[in-house]
Amino acid sequence: METKARYLLVGSFVLAATLAMFAFVYWLHNTGGLGERERYRIRFEAPVSGLLKGSSVLFNGIRVGEVTEISLSPDAPKDVLVTIAVDPATPVRTDTVVSVDFQGLTGAPVIGLRGGDADAAMIGGAVGDIPQLAASPDASLSLTESARGTLQRLDKIMDENSTALKEAISGFSAFAGVLSRNSERIDGILAGLERFAGGGTAKPGIYTLTAFDKALCETPSQPQLAIPEPTAPMAFNSDRVVVMGDPPADAPFAQAQFTDNAPAVIQGKLIESLEHTKCFSAVGRPAFDSPDASAQLQAEVRRFSVTMTPSPTADVELALKIASPGGKITEQRIFHESAPLAAVDSQSAVNALDAAFGKILAEAVPWLTSLTIEAAPAKADDGDFPDFPEPPPAEPTAPEAPAP
Repeated sequence: METKARYLLVGSFVLAATLAMFAFVYWLHNTGGLGERERYRIRFEAPVSGLLKGSSVLFNGIRVGEVTEISLSPDAPKDVLVTIAVDPATPVRTDTVVSVDFQGLTGAPVIGLRGGDADAAMIGGAVGDIPQLAASPDASLSLTESARGTLQRLDKIMDENSTALKEAISGFSAFAGVLSRNSERIDGILAGLERFAGGGTAKPGIYTLTAFDKALCETPSQPQLAIPEPTAPMAFNSDRVVVMGDPPADAPFAQAQFTDNAPAVIQGKLIESLEHTKCFSAVGRPAFDSPDASAQLQAEVRRFSVTMTPSPTADVELALKIASPGGKITEQRIFHESAPLAAVDSQSAVNALDAAFGKILAEAVPWLTSLTIEAAPAKADDGDFPDFPEPPPAEPTAPEAPAP
Protein backbone atom coordinates (compact mmCIF):
# COMPACT_ATOMS: atom_id res chain seq x y z
CA MET A 1 0.00 0.00 0.00
CA GLU A 2 2.85 2.41 0.76
CA THR A 3 4.36 1.90 -2.72
CA LYS A 4 1.04 2.68 -4.46
CA ALA A 5 0.58 5.80 -2.30
CA ARG A 6 4.08 7.04 -3.27
CA TYR A 7 3.34 6.56 -7.00
CA LEU A 8 0.05 8.42 -6.64
CA LEU A 9 1.78 11.33 -4.93
CA VAL A 10 4.51 11.60 -7.63
CA GLY A 11 1.94 11.40 -10.44
CA SER A 12 -0.20 14.09 -8.88
CA PHE A 13 2.81 16.39 -8.50
CA VAL A 14 3.87 15.91 -12.16
CA LEU A 15 0.32 16.55 -13.40
CA ALA A 16 0.03 19.70 -11.28
CA ALA A 17 3.39 21.02 -12.52
CA THR A 18 2.39 20.40 -16.14
CA LEU A 19 -0.93 22.18 -15.73
CA ALA A 20 0.80 25.10 -14.02
CA MET A 21 3.27 25.38 -16.90
CA PHE A 22 0.48 25.42 -19.50
CA ALA A 23 -1.41 28.03 -17.47
CA PHE A 24 1.68 30.22 -17.24
CA VAL A 25 2.34 30.02 -21.00
CA TYR A 26 -1.33 30.82 -21.75
CA TRP A 27 -1.29 33.81 -19.39
CA LEU A 28 2.04 35.05 -20.73
CA HIS A 29 0.81 34.76 -24.33
CA ASN A 30 -2.46 36.57 -23.74
CA THR A 31 -1.32 39.30 -21.36
CA GLY A 32 1.94 40.10 -23.12
CA GLY A 33 4.40 39.51 -20.34
CA LEU A 34 5.00 39.73 -16.65
CA GLY A 35 5.01 43.51 -16.32
CA GLU A 36 2.19 45.97 -16.50
CA ARG A 37 0.89 46.65 -20.03
CA GLU A 38 -1.25 49.26 -21.71
CA ARG A 39 -3.70 47.90 -24.25
CA TYR A 40 -4.73 49.69 -27.44
CA ARG A 41 -7.05 48.68 -30.24
CA ILE A 42 -6.14 49.53 -33.85
CA ARG A 43 -8.73 49.57 -36.64
CA PHE A 44 -7.39 48.65 -40.07
CA GLU A 45 -9.53 49.37 -43.12
CA ALA A 46 -7.63 46.87 -45.30
CA PRO A 47 -6.36 43.29 -44.90
CA VAL A 48 -3.38 42.69 -42.63
CA SER A 49 -1.81 39.71 -44.40
CA GLY A 50 0.60 37.69 -42.28
CA LEU A 51 -0.02 39.49 -38.97
CA LEU A 52 -0.39 37.01 -36.06
CA LYS A 53 -0.86 36.99 -32.31
CA GLY A 54 2.49 37.58 -30.71
CA SER A 55 3.79 39.74 -33.59
CA SER A 56 6.02 42.54 -32.35
CA VAL A 57 4.96 46.15 -31.87
CA LEU A 58 7.71 48.69 -32.58
CA PHE A 59 7.73 52.35 -31.61
CA ASN A 60 10.24 54.29 -33.72
CA GLY A 61 11.98 50.94 -34.42
CA ILE A 62 12.17 49.85 -30.75
CA ARG A 63 10.17 46.84 -29.57
CA VAL A 64 7.67 47.98 -26.94
CA GLY A 65 5.06 45.21 -27.00
CA GLU A 66 3.20 42.59 -29.00
CA VAL A 67 -0.09 41.78 -30.66
CA THR A 68 -2.52 40.08 -28.25
CA GLU A 69 -5.69 39.74 -30.31
CA ILE A 70 -6.85 39.92 -33.95
CA SER A 71 -10.54 39.98 -34.85
CA LEU A 72 -13.02 41.22 -37.43
CA SER A 73 -15.15 44.27 -36.76
CA PRO A 74 -18.84 43.25 -36.35
CA ASP A 75 -20.11 46.60 -37.66
CA ALA A 76 -17.69 46.79 -40.64
CA PRO A 77 -16.75 43.40 -42.16
CA LYS A 78 -13.96 44.96 -44.23
CA ASP A 79 -12.18 46.27 -41.13
CA VAL A 80 -9.78 44.35 -38.90
CA LEU A 81 -9.41 45.03 -35.18
CA VAL A 82 -5.99 44.40 -33.70
CA THR A 83 -5.36 44.64 -29.96
CA ILE A 84 -1.80 45.40 -28.83
CA ALA A 85 -0.20 45.43 -25.40
CA VAL A 86 2.70 47.86 -24.97
CA ASP A 87 4.88 49.27 -22.22
CA PRO A 88 2.99 51.97 -20.26
CA ALA A 89 5.91 54.37 -20.79
CA THR A 90 5.35 54.32 -24.56
CA PRO A 91 4.27 57.86 -25.60
CA VAL A 92 1.21 56.91 -27.66
CA ARG A 93 -0.58 60.17 -28.57
CA THR A 94 -3.47 61.21 -30.75
CA ASP A 95 -1.18 61.90 -33.75
CA THR A 96 0.76 58.62 -33.52
CA VAL A 97 1.07 57.07 -36.99
CA VAL A 98 0.25 53.36 -37.33
CA SER A 99 1.59 51.12 -40.11
CA VAL A 100 2.39 47.50 -40.90
CA ASP A 101 6.10 46.96 -41.58
CA PHE A 102 8.15 43.93 -42.55
CA GLN A 103 11.34 42.88 -40.81
CA GLY A 104 14.14 40.42 -41.30
CA LEU A 105 14.97 38.13 -44.19
CA THR A 106 11.66 36.33 -43.86
CA GLY A 107 9.67 39.58 -44.00
CA ALA A 108 7.71 38.94 -40.78
CA PRO A 109 4.98 41.61 -40.38
CA VAL A 110 5.05 43.87 -37.32
CA ILE A 111 2.97 46.82 -36.10
CA GLY A 112 4.95 50.03 -36.48
CA LEU A 113 4.19 53.14 -34.41
CA ARG A 114 5.82 56.48 -35.13
CA GLY A 115 5.77 59.26 -32.57
CA GLY A 116 4.12 62.59 -33.31
CA ASP A 117 4.19 66.04 -31.77
CA ALA A 118 5.27 66.26 -28.13
CA ASP A 119 2.41 68.69 -27.44
CA ALA A 120 -0.27 66.29 -28.72
CA ALA A 121 -2.62 64.80 -26.13
CA MET A 122 -2.17 61.28 -24.81
CA ILE A 123 -4.74 58.73 -25.96
CA GLY A 124 -7.18 57.67 -23.31
CA GLY A 125 -10.63 56.18 -23.02
CA ALA A 126 -13.38 55.67 -20.53
CA VAL A 127 -12.73 53.51 -17.52
CA GLY A 128 -12.71 49.88 -18.62
CA ASP A 129 -12.59 50.78 -22.31
CA ILE A 130 -9.57 50.16 -24.57
CA PRO A 131 -8.24 53.31 -26.32
CA GLN A 132 -8.51 53.05 -30.10
CA LEU A 133 -6.01 54.09 -32.79
CA ALA A 134 -7.06 54.67 -36.38
CA ALA A 135 -4.72 53.47 -39.12
CA SER A 136 -4.61 55.09 -42.57
CA PRO A 137 -6.19 53.12 -45.47
CA ASP A 138 -2.79 52.20 -46.92
CA ALA A 139 -1.16 51.38 -43.57
CA SER A 140 -1.71 47.62 -44.00
CA LEU A 141 -0.76 47.44 -47.68
CA SER A 142 1.37 44.33 -47.96
CA LEU A 143 4.40 43.90 -50.15
CA THR A 144 2.50 41.50 -52.39
CA GLU A 145 -0.31 43.97 -52.88
CA SER A 146 2.15 46.78 -53.51
CA ALA A 147 3.98 44.72 -56.13
CA ARG A 148 0.66 43.74 -57.71
CA GLY A 149 -0.35 47.41 -57.95
CA THR A 150 3.00 48.35 -59.47
CA LEU A 151 2.71 45.60 -62.09
CA GLN A 152 -0.82 46.73 -62.94
CA ARG A 153 0.37 50.31 -63.48
CA LEU A 154 3.30 49.09 -65.58
CA ASP A 155 0.97 46.94 -67.68
CA LYS A 156 -1.27 49.95 -68.23
CA ILE A 157 1.67 52.09 -69.36
CA MET A 158 2.82 49.40 -71.82
CA ASP A 159 -0.70 49.08 -73.24
CA GLU A 160 -0.94 52.82 -73.77
CA ASN A 161 2.47 52.98 -75.47
CA SER A 162 2.48 49.66 -77.33
CA THR A 163 2.83 51.32 -80.77
CA ALA A 164 5.79 53.46 -79.69
CA LEU A 165 7.47 50.48 -78.03
CA LYS A 166 7.02 48.38 -81.16
CA GLU A 167 8.58 51.10 -83.33
CA ALA A 168 11.48 51.50 -80.89
CA ILE A 169 12.15 47.75 -80.88
CA SER A 170 12.02 47.70 -84.70
CA GLY A 171 14.51 50.56 -84.79
CA PHE A 172 16.88 48.75 -82.43
CA SER A 173 16.59 45.61 -84.57
CA ALA A 174 17.39 47.54 -87.76
CA PHE A 175 20.34 49.28 -86.06
CA ALA A 176 21.67 45.92 -84.81
CA GLY A 177 21.42 44.55 -88.37
CA VAL A 178 23.45 47.48 -89.73
CA LEU A 179 26.10 46.94 -87.06
CA SER A 180 26.25 43.24 -87.87
CA ARG A 181 26.70 43.85 -91.61
CA ASN A 182 29.44 46.44 -91.02
CA SER A 183 31.21 44.82 -88.08
CA GLU A 184 34.51 44.52 -89.96
CA ARG A 185 34.48 48.19 -90.93
CA ILE A 186 33.64 49.22 -87.39
CA ASP A 187 36.50 47.09 -86.06
CA GLY A 188 38.85 48.76 -88.54
CA ILE A 189 37.69 52.25 -87.54
CA LEU A 190 38.09 51.48 -83.85
CA ALA A 191 41.55 50.01 -84.44
CA GLY A 192 42.56 53.14 -86.37
CA LEU A 193 41.30 55.40 -83.59
CA GLU A 194 43.16 53.29 -81.05
CA ARG A 195 46.41 53.61 -83.00
CA PHE A 196 45.84 57.34 -83.48
CA ALA A 197 45.34 57.83 -79.74
CA GLY A 198 48.37 55.71 -78.90
CA GLY A 199 46.35 53.20 -76.90
CA GLY A 200 45.85 49.49 -77.09
CA THR A 201 48.07 46.64 -76.09
CA ALA A 202 51.42 45.95 -77.73
CA LYS A 203 51.16 43.89 -80.88
CA PRO A 204 52.89 40.51 -80.65
CA GLY A 205 54.61 40.50 -84.09
CA ILE A 206 56.91 43.46 -84.91
CA TYR A 207 59.29 42.65 -87.81
CA THR A 208 61.99 44.26 -89.96
CA LEU A 209 64.20 43.38 -92.95
CA THR A 210 67.81 42.18 -93.05
CA ALA A 211 70.56 44.42 -94.50
CA PHE A 212 73.54 43.40 -96.68
CA ASP A 213 76.43 43.04 -94.21
CA LYS A 214 79.58 42.37 -96.29
CA ALA A 215 82.53 44.76 -96.69
CA LEU A 216 83.47 45.02 -100.40
CA CYS A 217 86.18 47.73 -100.18
CA GLU A 218 89.15 48.34 -97.92
CA THR A 219 88.99 52.12 -98.40
CA PRO A 220 86.20 54.32 -99.79
CA SER A 221 86.38 54.62 -103.59
CA GLN A 222 82.97 56.19 -104.18
CA PRO A 223 81.81 59.72 -103.33
CA GLN A 224 79.07 60.69 -100.93
CA LEU A 225 75.66 59.18 -101.81
CA ALA A 226 72.23 60.34 -100.62
CA ILE A 227 69.25 57.95 -100.54
CA PRO A 228 65.80 59.59 -100.32
CA GLU A 229 62.76 57.58 -99.24
CA PRO A 230 61.60 55.31 -102.08
CA THR A 231 58.38 56.06 -103.90
CA ALA A 232 55.65 53.39 -103.82
CA PRO A 233 51.99 52.92 -104.76
CA MET A 234 49.58 53.58 -101.93
CA ALA A 235 48.87 49.87 -101.48
CA PHE A 236 52.53 49.14 -100.69
CA ASN A 237 53.01 52.22 -98.48
CA SER A 238 51.95 50.27 -95.39
CA ASP A 239 53.47 48.66 -92.31
CA ARG A 240 51.43 45.47 -92.86
CA VAL A 241 51.90 42.46 -95.10
CA VAL A 242 50.11 43.33 -98.34
CA VAL A 243 48.25 40.46 -100.03
CA MET A 244 47.72 40.54 -103.79
CA GLY A 245 44.56 38.75 -104.87
CA ASP A 246 42.03 37.18 -102.54
CA PRO A 247 43.35 37.19 -98.93
CA PRO A 248 42.95 34.10 -96.72
CA ALA A 249 39.57 33.87 -95.01
CA ASP A 250 41.04 33.67 -91.50
CA ALA A 251 43.49 36.60 -92.08
CA PRO A 252 46.66 34.81 -90.89
CA PHE A 253 48.87 37.85 -91.66
CA ALA A 254 46.97 40.27 -89.40
CA GLN A 255 49.55 40.03 -86.60
CA ALA A 256 52.53 40.86 -88.86
CA GLN A 257 53.67 44.48 -88.59
CA PHE A 258 56.92 46.10 -89.76
CA THR A 259 58.73 48.71 -87.71
CA ASP A 260 57.65 51.37 -90.25
CA ASN A 261 55.97 51.63 -93.64
CA ALA A 262 57.67 49.47 -96.28
CA PRO A 263 59.37 52.38 -98.20
CA ALA A 264 60.90 53.75 -94.98
CA VAL A 265 62.14 50.30 -93.94
CA ILE A 266 63.66 49.72 -97.41
CA GLN A 267 65.36 53.14 -97.31
CA GLY A 268 66.96 52.34 -93.95
CA LYS A 269 68.22 48.95 -95.11
CA LEU A 270 69.71 50.41 -98.34
CA ILE A 271 71.63 52.98 -96.29
CA GLU A 272 72.79 50.34 -93.82
CA SER A 273 73.84 47.93 -96.60
CA LEU A 274 75.95 50.53 -98.48
CA GLU A 275 77.56 51.60 -95.20
CA HIS A 276 78.64 47.99 -94.59
CA THR A 277 80.47 47.88 -97.96
CA LYS A 278 82.89 50.67 -96.87
CA CYS A 279 83.03 51.78 -100.52
CA PHE A 280 81.36 55.17 -100.09
CA SER A 281 82.76 58.18 -98.30
CA ALA A 282 79.34 58.77 -96.75
CA VAL A 283 75.81 57.39 -97.13
CA GLY A 284 72.70 59.02 -95.70
CA ARG A 285 69.44 60.81 -96.29
CA PRO A 286 69.36 64.03 -98.38
CA ALA A 287 69.99 67.26 -96.52
CA PHE A 288 67.00 69.54 -96.20
CA ASP A 289 68.93 72.74 -96.97
CA SER A 290 70.67 71.38 -100.09
CA PRO A 291 68.94 68.19 -101.34
CA ASP A 292 70.80 68.21 -104.72
CA ALA A 293 74.29 68.72 -103.31
CA SER A 294 75.40 65.09 -103.88
CA ALA A 295 74.58 62.10 -106.06
CA GLN A 296 71.44 60.21 -105.14
CA LEU A 297 70.22 56.62 -105.22
CA GLN A 298 66.55 56.93 -106.14
CA ALA A 299 64.43 53.82 -105.53
CA GLU A 300 60.91 52.90 -106.56
CA VAL A 301 59.02 50.06 -104.81
CA ARG A 302 56.98 48.39 -107.53
CA ARG A 303 56.15 45.18 -105.68
CA PHE A 304 56.36 44.27 -102.01
CA SER A 305 53.58 41.81 -101.27
CA VAL A 306 52.46 38.21 -100.90
CA THR A 307 50.73 36.62 -103.89
CA MET A 308 48.33 33.81 -102.96
CA THR A 309 47.90 32.25 -106.42
CA PRO A 310 48.95 29.80 -107.68
CA SER A 311 50.81 29.29 -104.37
CA PRO A 312 51.68 31.70 -101.52
CA THR A 313 54.80 33.57 -102.68
CA ALA A 314 56.58 36.74 -101.58
CA ASP A 315 57.13 39.09 -104.54
CA VAL A 316 59.56 42.06 -104.36
CA GLU A 317 60.51 44.40 -107.22
CA LEU A 318 62.71 47.52 -106.92
CA ALA A 319 63.79 50.04 -109.57
CA LEU A 320 67.12 51.72 -108.66
CA LYS A 321 68.45 54.85 -110.36
CA ILE A 322 71.64 56.88 -109.88
CA ALA A 323 71.14 60.64 -110.25
CA SER A 324 74.07 63.04 -110.57
CA PRO A 325 74.36 66.08 -108.29
CA GLY A 326 72.64 68.08 -111.02
CA GLY A 327 69.69 65.67 -111.13
CA LYS A 328 70.57 63.76 -114.33
CA ILE A 329 69.89 59.99 -114.32
CA THR A 330 73.16 58.25 -115.18
CA GLU A 331 72.44 54.60 -114.29
CA GLN A 332 69.28 52.57 -113.68
CA ARG A 333 68.30 48.95 -113.21
CA ILE A 334 65.26 46.89 -112.16
CA PHE A 335 65.58 44.04 -109.65
CA HIS A 336 62.81 41.44 -109.20
CA GLU A 337 62.96 38.45 -106.83
CA SER A 338 60.46 36.08 -105.18
CA ALA A 339 60.46 33.47 -102.42
CA PRO A 340 57.84 30.83 -101.43
CA LEU A 341 56.10 30.85 -98.05
CA ALA A 342 56.84 27.88 -95.82
CA ALA A 343 53.37 28.20 -94.26
CA VAL A 344 50.42 30.55 -94.44
CA ASP A 345 51.15 32.57 -91.28
CA SER A 346 52.68 35.89 -90.26
CA GLN A 347 56.20 34.64 -89.55
CA SER A 348 56.45 32.76 -92.86
CA ALA A 349 55.19 35.77 -94.83
CA VAL A 350 57.77 38.09 -93.26
CA ASN A 351 60.55 35.53 -93.74
CA ALA A 352 59.67 35.14 -97.43
CA LEU A 353 59.59 38.92 -98.02
CA ASP A 354 62.94 39.25 -96.23
CA ALA A 355 64.42 36.43 -98.36
CA ALA A 356 63.29 38.03 -101.64
CA PHE A 357 64.58 41.45 -100.50
CA GLY A 358 67.88 39.85 -99.46
CA LYS A 359 68.33 38.41 -102.97
CA ILE A 360 67.87 41.90 -104.43
CA LEU A 361 70.44 43.39 -102.04
CA ALA A 362 72.95 40.63 -102.86
CA GLU A 363 72.74 41.66 -106.53
CA ALA A 364 72.14 45.40 -106.26
CA VAL A 365 74.83 46.34 -103.72
CA PRO A 366 77.83 44.99 -105.75
CA TRP A 367 76.36 46.65 -108.85
CA LEU A 368 76.18 50.03 -107.08
CA THR A 369 79.76 49.80 -105.79
CA SER A 370 81.04 49.10 -109.33
CA LEU A 371 79.48 52.21 -110.91
CA THR A 372 81.27 55.45 -111.67
CA ILE A 373 79.30 57.95 -109.60
CA GLU A 374 79.81 61.67 -110.12
CA ALA A 375 80.98 63.49 -107.02
CA ALA A 376 79.42 66.72 -105.82
CA PRO A 377 81.31 69.91 -106.86
CA ALA A 378 83.58 71.43 -104.24
CA LYS A 379 82.17 74.40 -102.39
CA ALA A 380 83.90 77.81 -102.77
CA ASP A 381 85.56 79.38 -99.75
CA ASP A 382 83.57 81.97 -97.88
CA GLY A 383 86.12 84.72 -98.75
CA ASP A 384 86.09 84.05 -102.51
CA PHE A 385 83.43 85.92 -104.43
CA PRO A 386 82.98 85.77 -108.21
CA ASP A 387 84.00 88.85 -110.23
CA PHE A 388 81.09 90.78 -111.64
CA PRO A 389 81.61 93.12 -114.70
CA GLU A 390 81.42 96.81 -114.03
CA PRO A 391 78.34 98.53 -115.44
CA PRO A 392 78.94 100.81 -118.49
CA PRO A 393 79.17 104.59 -117.86
CA ALA A 394 75.93 106.50 -118.12
CA GLU A 395 75.45 108.55 -121.34
CA PRO A 396 75.17 112.37 -120.95
CA THR A 397 71.68 113.80 -121.25
CA ALA A 398 70.61 117.07 -122.89
CA PRO A 399 69.71 119.94 -120.59
CA GLU A 400 66.02 120.49 -120.13
CA ALA A 401 64.40 123.51 -121.84
CA PRO A 402 63.29 126.30 -119.59
CA ALA A 403 59.62 126.45 -118.87
CA PRO A 404 57.75 129.21 -120.73
